[in-house]
Amino acid sequence: MKFYQLTFRYLCRKKSKTFILLLALLFINSMILNSYMILHATEDSRITMQEKMGTKVVLEVKGSGQKIAENEIRAIRDLDGVIYVNRLTSNAVYPADFNPVTNSDSEEENNQKVTLLSYDDLERDSAFSDLRYRLMKGSMITEGSEKGAVINYVLADANGLEIGDEMKVGTETGSVISVKIIGVFVAGSERNQMNTLPAVNRIENQIFIDNESFRELFDHAGYSKIAVYTKNPDQIDVLVQELKEFLANRVEIATADMLYRQLEVPLNRIVRVTKLMLLFTLAAGVTITSLLLCMWMRSRKREIAVFISMGKRKVDIIMQFFMETAVVFCLSVFGAFVIGSGMAGIMKKLLMEENAAVLLSVSLQAGDIAAMFFAGGCIAVIAVCISLLPILWTNPKDILSKMEG
Repeated sequence: MKFYQLTFRYLCRKKSKTFILLLALLFINSMILNSYMILHATEDSRITMQEKMGTKVVLEVKGSGQKIAENEIRAIRDLDGVIYVNRLTSNAVYPADFNPVTNSDSEEENNQKVTLLSYDDLERDSAFSDLRYRLMKGSMITEGSEKGAVINYVLADANGLEIGDEMKVGTETGSVISVKIIGVFVAGSERNQMNTLPAVNRIENQIFIDNESFRELFDHAGYSKIAVYTKNPDQIDVLVQELKEFLANRVEIATADMLYRQLEVPLNRIVRVTKLMLLFTLAAGVTITSLLLCMWMRSRKREIAVFISMGKRKVDIIMQFFMETAVVFCLSVFGAFVIGSGMAGIMKKLLMEENAAVLLSVSLQAGDIAAMFFAGGCIAVIAVCISLLPILWTNPKDILSKMEG
């Protein structure tokens, strides 16, 4: 009879032992699978956080004559880990076909000007992103949006301007551009300003426009401030050093990664606990499975002696023992898969209760099953090898003589 036939006959005959081994391997594989599911979920959450937390390095020029040029922006975009650069600059201009809002009687130039603030993306790095300003109607200036301007509602009401209207601004040199109004905003603090404040410094006279329109008005204009976003928050210090070397002492550099660091703490805690649990499971799995198989191997000495006396090769006997464990292991893998599918939602709920600030999407994936199969398989192989050591080291004749004695 072939070794694989003997395998199934033995498992059917020794149902209680088979069931105990199945329970042990099922528990071990379930623990391994759950551990890998949690580790996978934390890694996915970390990647999502890195992409969405807006970790950035903010560079602001120290003097008006040291603005960051367009060719320098291109070089910064090519740095490793940089995913986006938001360019910011501002300048005072003259209104060409509308009047600035002012409560001052001053006849100085600053009381006749408005402030242009240009952005690539107004939803980032602006008074809108930190909720000091709020868009009342219309749309923001973003990278993919049309060119245009976002103005204050007081300025719009004072000049009868609406979304879709054109407004013109110009410089002392005679350059004039026309921009379409695409949005209207409110700050909420318009009435809290001093009457003596010149028009150029009033919130009502802040006009947000896109960088392309700004460059039409100011030829070869540089940028007074840029925000460099990175996909690798863990490497932000390296990026800061590269920017320092590239721009020398022309800029003040600040980092904005506090939110990511705060949310990373509970993630790291989960990873440490899970890895410790996984290590304990692997060690306990090898120990428990080895003890079970060693105990049963002692009771099978007579069976082994009979096989040898019948002329069976030692390799066939060893293959039978390996296949017995392999069959039970495969059944436990299927059971762990079923349990893992049900445990995913429970683990997500438990982890979210402990760390409400971190969104963990715990799910069963093919990679987790493969990792469980490999780790659990290694445990089973090691345990079988340990239990077979007496047979591997003993000469078949010695086994027969011991049984005869």
